[in-house]
Formats: sequence, structure tokens, C-alpha cells
Amino acid sequence: MEIVSLNRKRQISKRITYHLTIYYGMLILATIIGVAYGVFFSELFFESDKPQWIETTANVLKLIWIIPLPYAIVNFYSFAKYPVFLRKQPPAIQPVAGVRLFFRIVTRGKNPNLVAASVKDAVQVLSELMDSRYWRVEVVTDSPLDIPEADVIVVPKEYTTPNRTLYKGRALQYALSASSATDSDWIIHLDEETRFDADTVRTIYAFARQEHLRLKQEKNALPKVGQGVILYGKRHITSWITTLADSIRVGDDYGRFRLQFEHGKAYFGMHGSFIVINNGLEKRFGFDHGPESSITEDAYLALIMQQAGVEFQFLNTFMYEQSPFNIMDYIRQRRRWFGGLWLVAMAREIAWKERAILWTFMVMWSVSWLCLLMVYLNVIFPTQTPVWLAIMGGVSFLYYVTLYVIGFLRTFDYKSLGWRFFPLLLLQIILIPLFSAMESGGVVYGLFAPPRDFYVVQKEDTTIATSVS
Repeated sequence: MEIVSLNRKRQISKRITYHLTIYYGMLILATIIGVAYGVFFSELFFESDKPQWIETTANVLKLIWIIPLPYAIVNFYSFAKYPVFLRKQPPAIQPVAGVRLFFRIVTRGKNPNLVAASVKDAVQVLSELMDSRYWRVEVVTDSPLDIPEADVIVVPKEYTTPNRTLYKGRALQYALSASSATDSDWIIHLDEETRFDADTVRTIYAFARQEHLRLKQEKNALPKVGQGVILYGKRHITSWITTLADSIRVGDDYGRFRLQFEHGKAYFGMHGSFIVINNGLEKRFGFDHGPESSITEDAYLALIMQQAGVEFQFLNTFMYEQSPFNIMDYIRQRRRWFGGLWLVAMAREIAWKERAILWTFMVMWSVSWLCLLMVYLNVIFPTQTPVWLAIMGGVSFLYYVTLYVIGFLRTFDYKSLGWRFFPLLLLQIILIPLFSAMESGGVVYGLFAPPRDFYVVQKEDTTIATSVS
């Protein structure tokens, strides 16, 4: 038995080494292509007969290409330090008295069929893993819903928080007092369409159990907050365009978001879905931070908690959600994030040192559309580009492409897509200019018409969805 076990370990080790070699080879190749791309499109190979003052002006404007480089390097560094495709299998669930999981779905109540389907899926997964004593499914809704499998919490229409918090933050604040969860229980925040599997639950419970045991030893310690990766298109797909465009979010989760969580921080904020948080901790900070926190209540809460010494942890597992159904919804979604995160970055209630990184990122995000504009202008009216600037722009662009590719490869595989895998991978890369324009559209929309409400994209599809699971 020992010999068989040893041989198996060697086989696994060889397989891991093989995959890591390919993975790091891909990262190195992306860098080489970026440098080569820059050199090829530099003044070394592209001469220009335009007047010198035009060349000088154009090169000054092209300096905007440098701005996305820090963002690209941060993501690339995370990919290199924490290999995306290397994951440990979560341990089997070992129930502990006092550790219960509350899966909390927040909805306006406008998509009852979608919410009911999500609850049914959640109950099925949880029932196969644990006794019902260790979990509950809650639905927090503005409108009454008939879902027997869940604890439905209806937010009264007349309910207002002391600080006049609005939208999702208002509903979550009400749920803190209306829920049956105790201070030792753990809340997992979900959107209407969020799904998960057994692997997800095992990872979450292992995290909650670990924190429960740690807090018994460290009496004055604060519980950590966990967050993992959200995949789009793993279950149902309504629009391939927006689903492929959302590959950047998966890459982003494994890039800057994982990097900050691995260091116990949340400088960029956190997502509103797939938050794993101790109920006592959530009640301590709450969601009632006023109107300016109401557009992106998740990021505001993250920085408020970080300011008080709360640490964060990356959970290397997945939840599954849907991308917006159309390009306009995609742009409106980005507009809400953009406007809401600016409010968080400017919030004086949060210490500057906690929001400085987010503020810097928001500045870069605010001018990102100018980078795209300069690329198009340089294609239409080409001018010479200094080698150093072209290389920096080329590397930045290839690292940006890597975000999409990693997001695609983490979401899809040949087994699930079959013959469609390689055409879709090619489409993922070819359409990056379109996806960049969609992202830029959200920024420009947010700059000239800042969001004044919490826009919720359509999630309930009445047509037959395409499943790739």
C-alpha cells in the first residue's frame, strides 16, 4: 500500500510540474509577445513623414498608455505568485456545534421564478452534504415571495435606517435584526441567480470551522472575512458577447482581488456576492453607512472593517452567476460600479490610508477610455512611437489580454464545450477591442451621468438558456 501511495504521489507531483511548466511558459510568452509587439510597432519599423510638432504632440498624448501598466503588473504578479490552476481539494465537512451557514439571497422580489430556482438548487446541494441543523437558506426581499424551502424576510416598505441607507444596504441592515442567525453563525451573501456546488460548501465550511476554532484560542481576535471567485457562463448563457466580456472579471478575481485577500486586505473593496462573514461581525459594523455607501455597499463595508483591523482571506473555490443579458445592461452595470466606487474612494469617514489604493485605481479607471481612444487615433493617423513607450504599451496590452484568456480558461474547458472551445477562445481574443469599448462605455457614462440609484440588471430569462455545464 505504501508503494502504491508513493507512486501516486509521484504521478501527481509530475502532473503538477507539467501543468505549472505550461502555465509559467504561457506567462513568459505573454511578456515576450508584449515586448515584440511594442518593438514592431515602434519607430524602428514605422517611419512617419508628418511634421515634427505633430509627432511630438502625439507622443505626449500617447503617454496615457503608461497609466494602465501598474494595474496590469499587479494582476500579472498575482498570476505568477499564486498559480491560477493550482487548487487543493477541500476537506470533508466536519460539523462543529455552533457553526451554522446561512446562505442569504437578496432580491427586490421582481424575479420570483429565478429566486425559487436558486433556493431549490441551494437546498439540494446542502441537503446532500450536511444535516439541516448546520445550514439555512434565507431570502431577503422587498416583495413577499412564496418559497417554503427558505426563511423569507420581507423588508417593510416603511422601513428606514437611522442613516438613511438605501437599496441593497437597507435590506441587508433590516436582515441583521430579522434573521434567526446567532452571533456565532456565518452568513454567505448571494445574488438572485448565484449557484454553488459541493466543493464550494466544503471550502466555506472549512473556513468557518477554522475561524471558529481560532477564535476560541484568541479571545479578542476578530473573525476574518472570506471571498472566492465568481464564474460567469458555467451554468446558463443568454448572451455570449457579455459572457466572454465578463471573463475579465474572473481574471480580476485571480489578479488584484486574490493578491489583496492573500495579504489579509481589501484595499480594492470586495464583491457584494460570495461574501462569507461571521454574523456577529456583520452586526457590529452593519450596512447603515448612509446614502453614499448605498451604490456599492460591499466595498464601503470592506474598507470600514479593514479600518477597524478586520482581515480578509481568499477562498479558492467558485460560485456561478450570469452575465448581463445585453450590452446596454453591461454598460449600466459598469456605470453603477464606477460611480459607487468613486463615492467610497472619496468617503471621509474612511481613513485616507485605507482608501488611497482604491482612489488611485479609480483615477486610472477614469482615464482608461482615453487609452483606447489613443489606440484608435494611432491606427487612423499613425505617428512614430518611441521604442520604450511602445514596449510599455505592448506589455500592458498583452497582460490585459492575459486577464481575458485566464478568465476564459478558468470558466470553460474542452470537455464542456467540445468543438466550440477553440473557436470561442479565438473569439475571446479577437473581440477584446469590443469588450474594451464596452468597459469604456460604462466609465464615460458614469463620468458624464453619475448613477443616482442602484441599477439592477435583468436576471430572469423567459427564453430557453444554453447550458454548458
